[in-house]
Amino acid sequence: MNKIVIFDLDDTLYIEKQFVFSGLSAVSNFIKKKYKINSLKTFNDLKNYYTKKERVNILDFILKKNNVFNKKNLIQLINIYRSHKPNIKIDNKNKNILFKLSKKNNIYLVTDGNKLVQKNKIEALKIKKFFKKIFITHQYAIKYSKPSLFCFNIIRKLEKCNWNDLIYIGDDPNKDFLNLNIKKAITIRINQGRFKNISIEKKYEAKYVFNNLKNAIIFLKNKNYIKL
Repeated sequence: MNKIVIFDLDDTLYIEKQFVFSGLSAVSNFIKKKYKINSLKTFNDLKNYYTKKERVNILDFILKKNNVFNKKNLIQLINIYRSHKPNIKIDNKNKNILFKLSKKNNIYLVTDGNKLVQKNKIEALKIKKFFKKIFITHQYAIKYSKPSLFCFNIIRKLEKCNWNDLIYIGDDPNKDFLNLNIKKAITIRINQGRFKNISIEKKYEAKYVFNNLKNAIIFLKNKNYIKL
């Protein structure tokens, strides 16, 4: 029997920075329309801030910089960022991997985050067709986001399999792997994105670490865990 392969989304199947910059572009265009402020300058200011501090208070920053900060305006920018239709793409190699995997294996997606945001990402990437089922954890409740095993247990019951028949491929050792490791599932970290090269206590780390999805899939095929 093939193992059941479960994927994370952000920084696993595509690079999440694409979404961040897409959202900041939408925010910049909105600011231009509302405040008549140059959108390119706004976008560059946001990118520079992101480079230094990532997303910490980034929308507060741009409103304060232009002397238009208040709670109402902040909420408006947050809604623009979250609801925009993202300009993001999945690497052709990763898309081909999903296509091949889906032909001979049952594959799932488990992703945390705002329900609308994650739904828009999945639609933009055009990957829904590859998965037997997609779980956006916040659709159930925020408390069921990783490291909760709630969605993974649903998959286990759907597949009528043991925990050690599950393979989870993610990127964030802070939350992705701890409880699955305890259950003896097979955990794989793709060493890219925001958490690339971070060091963490062994119990939080995935059992296997690869620099890209292709190498992880080759490993799984050689172990006879999957068919291609």
